[in-house]
Amino acid sequence: MAARNPIPEEMKWQVAAKIASAIPVVYGQFFRPVVGDTYDRIEQQVWVFLAQEALKVARTYHLPARNAGELAATLEIITTVFFGSELKAEAAVFEDDRAVLMIRRCPFQIREQELQSTSGEIFNRCLAFSISAVEALNPDYTLRFIRSACQGDRNCEIKIARKEILDPDKKRE
Repeated sequence: MAARNPIPEEMKWQVAAKIASAIPVVYGQFFRPVVGDTYDRIEQQVWVFLAQEALKVARTYHLPARNAGELAATLEIITTVFFGSELKAEAAVFEDDRAVLMIRRCPFQIREQELQSTSGEIFNRCLAFSISAVEALNPDYTLRFIRSACQGDRNCEIKIARKEILDPDKKRE
């Protein structure tokens, strides 16, 4: 006979999210010294894969991605679902189809501090996931990090816009 699980649903969510946000930090601590410089390149592919999973979630739940504002809102939802409610973000939409997603609190940065990991290593993971997710959701858009908390800024500021706005030298094909 199976025992009744005494852990409340909300606590399960919190524990799972905390463990999920610790995994990349712990993997980096143990595997980077063994694998060396190749580790970051390999690990980025994991985050690109997660971005494809983000696309599946967005499609399953009909999350909008037609413009920068919708992309920012959808990215906020997906990152909270994937990485937990410790993530605190807010989106601001501007004219000319641009939006900014401000990350005020990041579970990965919290885990880096708790686990005394090298600060800032999460940036490449976040960058790979965020760019890949936005471009998978809508190939006409991309993003740029304007500020990054794990690189020493007070918070993260992610600008989402049409590709030709962020990189005018590259014309849309």
